Amino acid sequence: MKSDKMRQALGTACLALSLGLVVLLLGLVMTERMNRPQPITMTLRPQTAQPTFVPDHTGKLNLNTATLAQLKTLPGIGQHLAEQIIAQREKNPFYFIEDLMVIKGIGDKRIAALREVAYVALPEILTQQTP
Repeated sequence: MKSDKMRQALGTACLALSLGLVVLLLGLVMTERMNRPQPITMTLRPQTAQPTFVPDHTGKLNLNTATLAQLKTLPGIGQHLAEQIIAQREKNPFYFIEDLMVIKGIGDKRIAALREVAYVALPEILTQQTP
């Protein structure tokens, strides 16, 4: 009999302890929600765009549109390399002057020399605006 009373008392104590923990946790959650900072609202003010750098290509040759004869006038570019440049740009237009380095025979030194007399404009398909 005593053991039944002990079990009942122990069960009641565990139940009271569990309920106490639940009440404590609910209190912590409620305190947390009440102390949460309010969202900050910000007003965005549009600014005018700063002028972008526009490189001066005066007197330089566009590698995406140059003819075979024009390419042959570039330093270090002969008949064969001019043909290779045209073949390569027909596969993929150039986006940077460094794109020429996929052509065998064009390396860092030749690129440095070409920077002075040639440039790469974005392909026409990228410069057209879509409605």
